[in-house]
Amino acid sequence: MTPASANSNDMKLFKLLRLVLSIYLLTGLGLYFLQRSVIYQPTAPVNHRYETLTLKLPEASIQSLVIHPNQTDVIIYFGGNAEQVAYTAADFEQAFPNHTTYLLQYRGYGESTRQASESVLYQDAINLYAAIMRTEPKTVTVIGRSLGSGVATYLASQRPIDQLVLVTPFDSIAAVVQNLLPVFPIQWLLHDHFDSISRADQIKAETLIITATQDRVIPAQHSTRLIRALNAENTAVVNIEAGHNDLDLEPEYLNSIQSFISCYQIC
Repeated sequence: MTPASANSNDMKLFKLLRLVLSIYLLTGLGLYFLQRSVIYQPTAPVNHRYETLTLKLPEASIQSLVIHPNQTDVIIYFGGNAEQVAYTAADFEQAFPNHTTYLLQYRGYGESTRQASESVLYQDAINLYAAIMRTEPKTVTVIGRSLGSGVATYLASQRPIDQLVLVTPFDSIAAVVQNLLPVFPIQWLLHDHFDSISRADQIKAETLIITATQDRVIPAQHSTRLIRALNAENTAVVNIEAGHNDLDLEPEYLNSIQSFISCYQIC
């Protein structure tokens, strides 16, 4: 090989490395600055027939839909990242007529104002819980689906509740993203981690985990890690033949939650 051809090959390698590095850095920057538009996908307001509870905070107005008000048993529901809970409400209305159900609209979702982030969703969950507890409910069940499982585990670790239902939950969003993008330092890049597994040992409530066997959004190992970290004596697991987004279309979904809640009162 002549010196000229060697230099030519070196230049080609240098250009290739520079291209790869540029793509890597641009992808990392995109992940850093655009991540919240992926984690949170706000839904527009829709007309509905349900009562609402409005939390008027100094910096935001947060709404929750209220189904079957004035019952002595309460359900608090935290939905998925692109879920319009007004559409979810009908299922809860039919399935839980003896519970007052509160379905939180995250910031930026529905009629709630401002932007969502991990810290403010935790704050809103605590504020909603405080408002509900003023009614002195007999029992409190917290349900979190997908993204909402991260909010639900936080609330369950910080406040006394009776039952916890986690639907397609994850160990942490950071772990899920790291699995998808192993070449990036996700712990440094991610703003919102929703580190549910770190709170598992603080959860004392009876817990039901519902997973979807065909889940392509939350790989099974991330739910499994969380399940293993929870108190096995207080945790039941139901695996349903469905995907991440169509799980609620299976009759077993609501039936499992109904049975779990009913058993707490009579078993």
